[in-house]
Amino acid sequence: MAGSVPRPPAEEVSEAGSEDDLLVERFTRGDRSAFDQIVTNHYARVAGLARRLLGWDDDVADVVQEVFLSALQNLPTFRRRASLSTWLTTITVNACRRHRRRWFLRRRLIGLPGGTLRPASRETADRRTSDREMLDRLRTAVRALPNRYREVIVLRYLEELPIRQISEVLGIAPNAVEVRLTRARRRLAERLADLAEETS
Repeated sequence: MAGSVPRPPAEEVSEAGSEDDLLVERFTRGDRSAFDQIVTNHYARVAGLARRLLGWDDDVADVVQEVFLSALQNLPTFRRRASLSTWLTTITVNACRRHRRRWFLRRRLIGLPGGTLRPASRETADRRTSDREMLDRLRTAVRALPNRYREVIVLRYLEELPIRQISEVLGIAPNAVEVRLTRARRRLAERLADLAEETS
């Protein structure tokens, strides 16, 4: 299984950061259309991150809307100590945390139906059933991780963020990120031990 996990890049892409800096500058000077371009540039990544962190699709649009509304409200005070991409990632992680808390509160105290877990889109019909089952097992294993472990797995291996940036996003020390990654990988390895044996 370890060979199937993509290796994160060592550095962030600078070109996107330069464009983001220009857009933020335009926005702070009163050009509201700059924010529309920020949304266009980052919507797909924010939505994908929210989907992976939540583990279900039903409420992704609501969370994404919350993320960009928060960004719009707080962009005038954005100090650029981190990149815009990192800042939006932090907002997304926090929005997903709040959404999960509301979801569990609704399920536990009010008794209303919560979001339904849905598997990600199936592979094309001509793929072997065993391949689909393997992907489903992996997704299920990631969804089953405690939130603090799922977050680092998603940010490191699916969003491909470097440790330093994950540290900034989650507000924890880099060594704490490494510890969570180690524990998360151990849990995944235990859940998927039989798959590792089948593919070895």
